[in-house]
Order: sequence, then C-alpha cells, then structure tokens
Amino acid sequence: MTTPSTAQPLSNEAPPVKFIPLVWAALWRNRTESVLTLLALTVGFALFGTMLTLNAAYERAIAATRMDRLTVACAFDCGVIPVGYEEQLVRIPHVTAVGGELGIGELPGHEHHPPITVTLVDDGMRSAWPELPMSPADWRALDINPTGIFLSRSAATRHNVHVDDTVTLNSGPGGTADGTGTYYFKVLGFIADPPDRSAGFIVGNLRYQRSWGRADERDIVTTLRLAVDRPENARAVCREVERWFTNASPALYCVPARADAQETADANINMRQISLGIGAAGLFMILFLCANGIADSVRERLTEFGVLKALGYRDGHIAWLVILEATIPTLLAALLGSALAWIVDSLLAHLALTGAIAMPQTRASPEAFAWALMTALLMALISALAPLYRLRRVDVAAAITGR
Repeated sequence: MTTPSTAQPLSNEAPPVKFIPLVWAALWRNRTESVLTLLALTVGFALFGTMLTLNAAYERAIAATRMDRLTVACAFDCGVIPVGYEEQLVRIPHVTAVGGELGIGELPGHEHHPPITVTLVDDGMRSAWPELPMSPADWRALDINPTGIFLSRSAATRHNVHVDDTVTLNSGPGGTADGTGTYYFKVLGFIADPPDRSAGFIVGNLRYQRSWGRADERDIVTTLRLAVDRPENARAVCREVERWFTNASPALYCVPARADAQETADANINMRQISLGIGAAGLFMILFLCANGIADSVRERLTEFGVLKALGYRDGHIAWLVILEATIPTLLAALLGSALAWIVDSLLAHLALTGAIAMPQTRASPEAFAWALMTALLMALISALAPLYRLRRVDVAAAITGR
C-alpha cells in the first residue's frame, strides 16, 4: 500500500513583491542612459516651469489693470496735452474722475544709471487712479511737499536711494525756470510695486513742474487718466472722447487700461502666446522622453517580466513596477526642473528690476510647483499605458524563451 505523498502543491499566490530592489535595478540597468534621460527631463520641466511663470506674469500684469480706467493720449505724435482738456473730459457722461500725469526723464549719460524717470501727477489722479498703491497719508505727504517723490520698492532698489535722500534729475538745458533743467526731489517713502510697471515706478507732484518748469510747459500733461462708473461703459466713453476731440489740436486717442495693457503685451512679439507655445514644446519633450524610455525598458525586459509572471506575480504587481519605473525619475526631474526654473525666474526678475529687459517681474509660485508635480505624474501614467497594454498580452512561454 502506497503512502500518500506529503509534498504540498505549488501555491497559486504571488510571492512577496519587493518593489524597491526591482525598480532600482530597472532604473540603474543602463546608468548612462538613465542619467542622460533624467537630465533631459529636468531641462524639459525647467522650460515648462519658466514659461508657465512667464505667462502668469504677463497675465497678472494685464489682470491688475481695470476696464473702467481709461488712458487718453495724443492721437498723433504730439507728445503733450493741454490741462484744459480735463475740464471738458469730466463733463462726458459716465466719467467720474479725470487726472493728468507728466513724465520727466533724465538725459542719458547723467548722474544715474539707469536714468531716473519721475511721473508727476495732479490732484485728480487720486480719484482717476485710486489703484496706485499710495495710502491717504502718502497723498497728504506729497501734497505738503511738492518736491517729494515716492518710489516703488523695485525702483528704490534699482536706484539705491533711501528715505530723505535728495535725488537730482537733469532734464536738459532750458528745461526749468532757471535754464539748468535740474529738478531736486526729496524721497518721502516707498510704495508697493504696481503690477503693470515692470521697471518700477516713481511718483511726484505735478505742482513742482508747474512752478519750476519752463513757463511755456507749465500747463501740459503727457497722459490723461479717466475713471468711468462701470466697465461696460468704457468703450462707449472712449468713442465719445475721440468724437469730441477729433478736430481738436491735438486730437485725442482713448483706450481702456486693460485693453491697452493687453495690446502692449502682444505688440510686435506676443510673449503670452510664445510662452505657452514653448511650454507646450517642453511638455511634448517630457512626454516623448518618458514614453520612449519606459517603452524601451519594457521591451528589453520582456524575459524578466515573463519570469516574474511564471513565478506568480499578478498583472497588478507588474503594472505597479512599470508605473513606479516611469514615475520616480519623472517626479525627480520635476523637482530638479522646478528648482532650475526658480533660478531662471529669479535671474529674469533681476534683469527686469535693473531695466536690462522690459517684461513683467516673474516670480515662481507654489501653484507652478504643484503644476509641475501633477504634470510629471500625468506624463508618467500616460507613458506607461502602451507598455502595460503590451505586457498584459505577452505570452509567458514566448517571453521566457525569447521567441
């Protein structure tokens, strides 16, 4: 009589899955290729992050302007507008306030580098441009001290001035009542940077120029700013302004501040669209590299996956191995790329601050970092789809024998 065998049949259960050693072996299988792929992915994420931040900077500068604020200037290249126009403009329906400004710039080659430009404003600007980041106390100080100026933080850094400093501005011979063209401004304080002024902003009192400037230039402004009661009335008011002053000398041109900011951003080179296009190219490069890398890895390791299946590893375990192999380097590249993008954005912000380039100041945000991580995860998952589909259909025996 034969004694029944005590040997147990092979278990249908999968052995414990050691993900970390298997994924590490897969990633480090070809070190040179892995490092080069990681570097390329890092560059792609840096490009994507930089362009995302740049686009956000332009959008933020446009969003900071308002549709119910109008900018009025000469329709042709006249340069100046009589202040008497303010009294006529305020009588147009839906106009709630009118203010004027005059820019005084220093001649190149004088004391300051870069040259200082001061925007002198009249009393009407308090209501016509209330978004200017000045408190009531700042306005009172400017009213009491006609020679005073307020600088935005970036302008103060750019020109290295402090409170109570005296800033000398030379506008050229004959530009002032004494013929020297020299203005002396006292720094009263600092204000926040207006989002639409990339190179900083310096604001002063127009009364100073009207008392110290040339006699024939004391009743002019370079730009008028209008406030209207509702944004939907902005374009109608602009049409009315242009109709009133079509045959005047000078004729006027009117545009809502937000439309003007958008036209300025899109003039000559549409940086908003270009940044999106370059960012999309970076995404395509990330997807191509990730998909190609994981596809090659799976194709080269079909025998290994066949052995794992023969040992009892389920499709879910295999899927996790492939997903981790795609996700880990992609997330690492996203972190490194985001850090590189932050460095590039800081450099661009510094160049904008010094006036070397004309663009809104960029600053990396937590949202951009989160977008990079989510994009990395999405790209990894998309890249793993085709290899996973192939692995589900693989013939174990054929994979093991290499057929």
